[in-house]
Amino acid sequence: MKGFILGFLICLFLFLVLFFYLHSVGKSPRHNATGPTELYSKWESKTRELAVTPSPEQLEEWTARVREAFTPFEAVRAAENFPKAYAEEFYFRDAFHQFTDLGKMTDYMVKTAETSTGVTFTFRPPVQNGIDVFLPWTMVLGGSEEDPQESMGLSHLRFNSDGKVFFHQDYWDSADVLVPKVPVANGLIELVRRQF
Repeated sequence: MKGFILGFLICLFLFLVLFFYLHSVGKSPRHNATGPTELYSKWESKTRELAVTPSPEQLEEWTARVREAFTPFEAVRAAENFPKAYAEEFYFRDAFHQFTDLGKMTDYMVKTAETSTGVTFTFRPPVQNGIDVFLPWTMVLGGSEEDPQESMGLSHLRFNSDGKVFFHQDYWDSADVLVPKVPVANGLIELVRRQF
């Protein structure tokens, strides 16, 4: 009986340590992927004044460079093609990171491509509204050939006078990809979702 009580107390202690650790991690906000942060607002305003409205020919050429940076998503191609598609000074925000430095973003994309083998992107035709270009895409992750994991997203782009992206905001629910890989997190999120 003493062994059972001791085991129970140890489990309770470990549970409480884990609970307080997760609580402290969860209190600080994670990366804000779509909120109007100060940096986002600054670049949205700045690029609104300087962005070019692409002609149909320019739209095809400029978005082709963006597509080539992502497809196929391989480290060597990322290192070569991101500097061709993106300006030196720019704003980029996706579900995980925010960049204003081309070198840092290119390094991030190269490392991501190295660790994300088998990821491909399928792009649909861009939609243009003046200076704003919206590029819809589907990311296909590895997995089995019979049941690949797919996640849809949309990139909001603006181009400078050199035809390079200097504003890129992704709209994509990263939980579609991450949550299924962590069943416990999926269960917790489902419990919270049922409350609303």
